[in-house]
Amino acid sequence: MKKLILLLIIIPIIGVSQEEFYKWDIGINGGVNINNPLINNENYSLDNLGGQLYGLTVIYHFNRFFAFKVDLDIENRGWIMEEFSGENGSELKDISQVLDYFDIPAFMHIGFGKKFKVDLNIGPYFGFKIKDEIVSYYPNEEQLDSEETRGVIGLSKFDNFDFGVVYGIGFDYQIHKRFSIGFDALYERGMKVINKGEYKNSSFDFDFGINFHLGKKKK
Repeated sequence: MKKLILLLIIIPIIGVSQEEFYKWDIGINGGVNINNPLINNENYSLDNLGGQLYGLTVIYHFNRFFAFKVDLDIENRGWIMEEFSGENGSELKDISQVLDYFDIPAFMHIGFGKKFKVDLNIGPYFGFKIKDEIVSYYPNEEQLDSEETRGVIGLSKFDNFDFGVVYGIGFDYQIHKRFSIGFDALYERGMKVINKGEYKNSSFDFDFGINFHLGKKKK
């Protein structure tokens, strides 16, 4: 892994292509994600929850093959738990956690091809929490708010900051000399414990976008 990362840093500096290319792209993106939180606690049986992501994309091209890509996204990282049984005999059902982030994946973007490109992506991500709410119900359908739910299940608010690694594959298709469409399938794996039970974020992201090429072509 260390050798791969070093290679991704060195090759763009060398410049493997003398063909003309646009140095800057800016775009909009949106898609869906499947959350798969990592937790070491037998009391919590979390179900994956589909969410949404959307935002802006900025790309700086070192050459025709190598670029540095940053997404500025709003992303849902919540989950649901069908039922919970506490040690004191309390029971809850339909527990729903809303956990939204301002998510910034920043990675090396390697594209092979001309009009149609296959992309490889790897780098870190940084997440800043913007919403953290949880609700649940007693078996008699009485609803509990966030504070009450946390008190019963023993789960505090999540940390405000998260970080981890992101990697995956993508495709870009050049529709016009000034813009292209793309698709990325990425895995974001949290490296920071953000709650009890060694809880870490984890999600599969499927992201569609359109990028506009800025300025004049460079060599």
